[in-house]
Amino acid sequence: MISLLEQWFGTQRTHPDFRFRGFLFSALLFISSSFAFFIYYDSVIDYFPPMLIANSVSFFFSVMGGYYLLVKKRPQVAAIILQLIVSIDTFILILVDGNEELALVFAFLTPVMGVFLLGYRYGSILSLVYFAGVFYFCFTQMDTWKPEAFLPISLIHFSFIYLLLLIVSFFYDTSRRKAYQMMEEANSQLQELATTDVLTKLRNRRYIEDQLLNATSNHYIAMLDVDDFKKVNDQFGHDQGDKVLIELANVLKSNVDSQDIVGRWGGEEFIIIFAEQSLTRLEKTLQQLNHNVANTNFSIERQITISIGLASHNVDSHRDSLRAVDQALYNAKADGKNTYSIAA
Repeated sequence: MISLLEQWFGTQRTHPDFRFRGFLFSALLFISSSFAFFIYYDSVIDYFPPMLIANSVSFFFSVMGGYYLLVKKRPQVAAIILQLIVSIDTFILILVDGNEELALVFAFLTPVMGVFLLGYRYGSILSLVYFAGVFYFCFTQMDTWKPEAFLPISLIHFSFIYLLLLIVSFFYDTSRRKAYQMMEEANSQLQELATTDVLTKLRNRRYIEDQLLNATSNHYIAMLDVDDFKKVNDQFGHDQGDKVLIELANVLKSNVDSQDIVGRWGGEEFIIIFAEQSLTRLEKTLQQLNHNVANTNFSIERQITISIGLASHNVDSHRDSLRAVDQALYNAKADGKNTYSIAA
């Protein structure tokens, strides 16, 4: 059914206009069916030419509204037609019936549907003009009105208004919820983009620093640097160098625990926040990283190795901890590269 509506409306279900067009379709279908009933009622059950003509004209314009919605793909025109049908036809009904047959309840349709269909500005203007007309008519005629019994047609009018307002309320609330959900998803995607490295798809420096600054306990962190990466760029080009970094990111992610956080610190430097607290186990992890990277085929005629520095990160001395891990990385470079060093 949804796929069929997508084809009729000319828009996808994820598009914000889809629900608005769905409301127009439901309202036009409901109102057209109601006008068809009232045409039958005014011509067969209780013959009344003025309302018969009004309902026939309204039925015609309801069909025109469906034509502009489904064929012309112009929902705003369909919305204007629908609103004019509701406002004009209900105003005529009130002028004709006054307080009889619960006709005055139809006045509630214009402000509710007007704001939803035309927006708060034009909907409010229309509602005020409509109210002024109804108020003037009631004020000048109410002295002549007599108490009115609750007849079967009164129940029909009541049911019609109730169901139409239910449709408006349903689409309004679901549209609001859908818009909120789409906003949440968009915010989540923006947050993901803001904390993800474009090249490697790892967490970026901003995210890593936020994690370290907002940590509730101490962690071991490792700083990794690709050995002689400048020579890779000079010999094979920066495009190939980017491919090396992407592949290295995959190797790092596959060699750490799922609770560990791997990020790109900048350039050819990477950082890992370890969940593991055992230094003995972490040393084995670092050895494994050195070994696996050195034995990975990076599709270039050169071996890629990394140097690693490890230090404990203290939340209260964030900058000192970063300097310590940076110094440990420097020591690993000084020790001949393709190795690791642990800060004292």
